Amino acid sequence: MKHRILALCIILLLVFTAAIAEEAASIPTINDMGLELMGSSVRYPHLTGLADPAVQTAVNAAIMDKGQINARLSRMAALMNSPVKLTVSYTCLLDAEGSVFSCAILSDGAVETTRTTQLWAAVNYDLRTGKEIAFADLFLDADAAVAHIESYLDERVAPELSAHLAAGSLTPIPETFTLSPTGLTLYYDIGDFRTLSDKAGTVTILWSELREHLRLEQADVLTAIGAPDHIALGEEDALTIPDALRSGAFTGIPAAIGQPMQELIDRYALLTDPDLYEGGRMIALEDGAFRQVWLLTDALTEEFDQSIVQGIRADRLNFYGLCTGDTTIDWWREVLGQPETTLTVDEARAESWRIVPGTSDYYTFGEYRLRLHADGSGVLRSVFLTK
Repeated sequence: MKHRILALCIILLLVFTAAIAEEAASIPTINDMGLELMGSSVRYPHLTGLADPAVQTAVNAAIMDKGQINARLSRMAALMNSPVKLTVSYTCLLDAEGSVFSCAILSDGAVETTRTTQLWAAVNYDLRTGKEIAFADLFLDADAAVAHIESYLDERVAPELSAHLAAGSLTPIPETFTLSPTGLTLYYDIGDFRTLSDKAGTVTILWSELREHLRLEQADVLTAIGAPDHIALGEEDALTIPDALRSGAFTGIPAAIGQPMQELIDRYALLTDPDLYEGGRMIALEDGAFRQVWLLTDALTEEFDQSIVQGIRADRLNFYGLCTGDTTIDWWREVLGQPETTLTVDEARAESWRIVPGTSDYYTFGEYRLRLHADGSGVLRSVFLTK
């Protein structure tokens, strides 16, 4: 009898192990591919491990086609003796379940002539269906969503960026976009939106700013990538938020505490000269992910080669339900508990911190400290993460 039970347990274990292996095999992997030649570089993603080979082939073909990868590889050979080189890079999203793939590909440098320029391309696929993700797949009413976004761009984004653009026309909405758990990023033609550092501009819109237009049913794309988790603060976030902050970063903001400041400036470019605040410098970067986000660093030197990110401040954020302009102090205290410290910020202190007067709550999670600052009405306005 004991032998039969043992044999049955072994069979069940083998079946369970095989099921896990089969599930793991169906989750795709992003492989970095490319070539470097005489100062030029072309890198692009290549998916492997999809359960459906036809979907895998379609996605990889779209990457090659939309990113014009073969043309870029050929272009490198023509630039071997040219002082202006070509760099092709990418950033990708692949959710943990392998359901959605979203990728931006940037061609920078002597793309078509010896004159430096930039071109964006994007590839968005629902890997469950093998279909390319259209703009309309994200919204309950695509026309209403487009109208809302264009109004948002004209009324809120354009005035904010107008002083920092070499050229700019944010509407109509560009066809090139990518998705992340926290927002929608739009990629512009350099002739329509060019920054002062001659980069093709991007704008990131948070899902909380599009909340009423989103398709968030169980099978929808945005649900698959976790967008609903970031636009509603629930009781489960008392555990989720501390865990998510272990990396020393906010989801959707591509910078982390301890990262070299010069590395980020080289990649994203300074939007304005650094501003001083009580205790250091506030650094604003050009990339759309950093709009109304500042990196906090020391005030000891004029150069950045020895500086690191000592903190991150976000006045636009949706991070596991901590939504600026929306979440209230009463609700985050209900979820996160009473803060370790509360500071009343008067006008003089607010000026030194470049924030509005109000109330700051402080929470410590591991080695990081989270500061949630509410205005006089008790609404979240600024979020700080420091070590």
